[in-house]
Amino acid sequence: MKCQRERNQIVVPVFYGVDPSEVRKQTGSFGKALAEHEKRWPPDRVQRWRTALTEAGNLSGWHLMGDR
Repeated sequence: MKCQRERNQIVVPVFYGVDPSEVRKQTGSFGKALAEHEKRWPPDRVQRWRTALTEAGNLSGWHLMGDR
């Protein structure tokens, strides 16, 4: 996401086996993983990850559910 902002690069997220809203809102497995990371990493770093996931979840991309 930093490259998109600073270098004007194109970012196309691929959501494989996960709903984009789960990434955007950090629910389900993403929420659990981030909660665990908050125990081990500095809060500002985890907050940057949360912000980047929200931004990525808001982008148009491919939502792939299934085996193809």
